[in-house]
Amino acid sequence: MLDQVVCVAAVTVLGVLEQAYFSLQVIYARRKYSVPPPATTGPPEFERVFRAQANCSEYFPLFVVTLWVAGLFFSQAVSVVLGLLYLHGRYRYFHGYAKSAQGR
Repeated sequence: MLDQVVCVAAVTVLGVLEQAYFSLQVIYARRKYSVPPPATTGPPEFERVFRAQANCSEYFPLFVVTLWVAGLFFSQAVSVVLGLLYLHGRYRYFHGYAKSAQGR
């Protein structure tokens, strides 16, 4: 059983690392634009980074559940490929949103 879910688990860990990266970007933006926690408003540049991270975090639980259900009950290979595609899309979305609101 364990050998059947190793790739799905690896994609999950990669997703968690991506979420940590997004959170670090908010920390760096707070420092750069002098926005102390728990404030969520500030310069538009900070707000875009903050919203991009929040948007990605809001959908992460749904992603993980869907990834595991698909991996366990359907096809691990398809689940892993689609999971990696989703993570890549989220990475591009984060940087596009942080750069400009029209870049979403």
